[in-house]
Amino acid sequence: MKEDIITIDGPVGVGKSTIAKIIAEKLCYVYLDTGAMYRALSLKVIRLGIQPNDTERVSELSRNTDISFEGGRVFLDGEDVSSLIRTREVEEIVSIVSSIPEVRRNIVAIQRKIASKGKVIMEGRDCGTVVAPNARYKFYLDASVEERARRRLLDKKYSNQDLKLEDVIKSIQQRDQLDRTRQDSPLTIPGDAVVINTDGLSVEDVVSRILSVIQEKQSKP
Repeated sequence: MKEDIITIDGPVGVGKSTIAKIIAEKLCYVYLDTGAMYRALSLKVIRLGIQPNDTERVSELSRNTDISFEGGRVFLDGEDVSSLIRTREVEEIVSIVSSIPEVRRNIVAIQRKIASKGKVIMEGRDCGTVVAPNARYKFYLDASVEERARRRLLDKKYSNQDLKLEDVIKSIQQRDQLDRTRQDSPLTIPGDAVVINTDGLSVEDVVSRILSVIQEKQSKP
């Protein structure tokens, strides 16, 4: 049985968060940024001076950390860390932290609990394949590395960082490699997802396409 869930998967920098937030508002769905949960845990790893590849300690940390959402904000053990999880330091280790199998299992359990209530739109890298395989609506957004890098440079969340285009491209390529080759829940296109290449498309264009697909499916018996 299909669940009343919308999943939007895709690589880093493709605009998933922006799109998902708009659609959540239009449809009155709960917005769940699954990647933010791994970022929050990565921030705690940094703060505690734990090596991100220390599987045992990071796994234990994931079992004893409270990560929650409220009003579109991300909270780590009760602290609003919405802006703190967007730093270059977090960016550099989040793929390592999120590739640890037990970490993913622990975080996915939290995500499924939130999604079980229905009317949820979640975005990330394994939402349609692992977190909510029975979601009624699945989408996969993609774009060229160059386009994603340019968008990242224009993103206000990263405006206070001294970033160069070539460095961002390299960082994205490394992140893609880690996300697509990790052993547990790699980034893949769900077999039943609608794929949208966003190169040359505005946010409004992508939102319109997704809403059209949803409306078309809702009209069918």
